[in-house]
Amino acid sequence: MENKKISIKSISSNLIVYGITHGVVDALCAAVIFSILRDKIVGVQEFFGLVVLYNVLAFGLQAGLGLFIDYFKSPRAAVLSGCILSGISALIFLHFPITAIIFAGVGNALFHIGGGSISLNLTPGKAAAPGIYVAPGALGLLIGTILGKNGHFIVWPFILILLILCFLIFKIRKPEMNYRNDKIVKNKFNYFEAILLLVFLSVTIRSLVGFIVFFPWKLNFNLLIALTIAVVLGKGFGGILADKFGWIRVAVGSLFLSIPFLVFGSNIPYLAITGMFLFNITMPVTLVAISNILPGRPAFAFGLTCFALLIGAFPVFTNLKPLFNSSITIFTIIFISAAALYGGLQLLSKSEIFSHNK
Repeated sequence: MENKKISIKSISSNLIVYGITHGVVDALCAAVIFSILRDKIVGVQEFFGLVVLYNVLAFGLQAGLGLFIDYFKSPRAAVLSGCILSGISALIFLHFPITAIIFAGVGNALFHIGGGSISLNLTPGKAAAPGIYVAPGALGLLIGTILGKNGHFIVWPFILILLILCFLIFKIRKPEMNYRNDKIVKNKFNYFEAILLLVFLSVTIRSLVGFIVFFPWKLNFNLLIALTIAVVLGKGFGGILADKFGWIRVAVGSLFLSIPFLVFGSNIPYLAITGMFLFNITMPVTLVAISNILPGRPAFAFGLTCFALLIGAFPVFTNLKPLFNSSITIFTIIFISAAALYGGLQLLSKSEIFSHNK
């Protein structure tokens, strides 16, 4: 089913409102988490457990919730529910920290897949809109973390902003959603399983790299801001560049180009920042690649990529982390991620439906 025509103005309105809301929700959740630590509401050990719980809920639930949302065709309800739960978490964390973390994690998951599925349908099959939607999240996380750690988190301005954004979300026209009941069968996508596995592997490895690459200069506030902006711009412009110049050329090329900057330039701020910009360009392409082989299931596809991020982060919270600290290891796994993405996109480009990603 082709997406009914939606004006450039409507596309822009959706991206602005959902993108800003994404940043606000992520900032609020991060502020709640680090305010719990700052105010010593729980001990350090308990706090670590709450962080793990939040991430498991926020990233691990998305695929399952995505199936539910696709079945009931209710992405906007998911978005609004996510905002409400996130807002409640900010109101109760002082007295009920565990409940607040659960609400924040589930709320974040609901918002992400609801907004993500809408972004995937703004420009169907293209990577630009989802990249722009996802990009503000990194900035929101930074702002929320700073506010929480420094004791500057004030709840009511966030609640007021969320209420205004929820009103705008309710008022703006969402795109015609693609919920075809087509079964995913092998005669529709050659090498369906291979494409899914290769792209999923690339995302998982990329997530791991994001956790293990060490930048000793991040304690400098200005450089931390510059690094965050590079991540935001990489995700935001990655889809636009890939749609214009080719998915394989831009996404795989930028991932390969990031290797020397991240492996050999991690101690040099501006080289590392350049590397992170290149590294994040691939994000919207991997997201839409998985969505393209799961037509009619946008929330599930979006959630599946986030589940890959959770799997990639897993070794960081185990005794396996020291195994990934060497430069040769980082070089190798980024190379594998790029090679897997190249293979997945090459197979996808041969499908009978999508050919723009060559």
